[in-house]
Amino acid sequence: MDFRSSTKNRKLPPAGIGAFTLLEVMMVTMISAFVFAGVMSAYIFLGRGLARQVNEQGLESRTRLALYWMTQDVSSASSISPGQVPSSTGPGPWPYTVFTLVVPGYSGNVSYLLDWSKGAAQGVLERQVGSGTYLTLLTNLSSISFTYYDVTGNSVSVPASVPAIYSPQINVKQVSMAYTTTAGTASTGAQSNLTMVSPRVIMKNKMLLVDPTNP
Repeated sequence: MDFRSSTKNRKLPPAGIGAFTLLEVMMVTMISAFVFAGVMSAYIFLGRGLARQVNEQGLESRTRLALYWMTQDVSSASSISPGQVPSSTGPGPWPYTVFTLVVPGYSGNVSYLLDWSKGAAQGVLERQVGSGTYLTLLTNLSSISFTYYDVTGNSVSVPASVPAIYSPQINVKQVSMAYTTTAGTASTGAQSNLTMVSPRVIMKNKMLLVDPTNP
């Protein structure tokens, strides 16, 4: 009886079959590099987009806070003492009082203050009642301005030095605010900018008096 091993009849594959050539390895490596670069680019792009979205939400949240308090204070005020708004390179001392409101029901005057002590594009707008704690409304300001209007809607200029009898103090009936603020850093591509012009807020509790300097 002839017992033959099945392994002796098995044919071996020719040499080289089932292996990758150097050219194939190089092509696969190149394709993988392109795919990896694409994935990384998409990841970075999505990361920057997410960071910008978070920054924009923060800016909008700050804007809502500032507009809320300004609307509440100005509309309830019975008197306003506006002043010049200094630039980021203007002289101190900081914080600088932008305007002061007399609001019925508060134990002290409501002051809006601007702080440029940290330099340009880092201005801070704060709110203070009497001598109490500052409430930060806006940060990272690169510019800010306030415009005052009389009852007819005409803008009222604010002189550099406020005299004892101050016409805008008597005639101001509306106030608006405009500013530009930023969040994030430009070097990372995630910086967000917001330029805002608020609607005019009417001083509902302020009585209009006759200007003694312009009867």
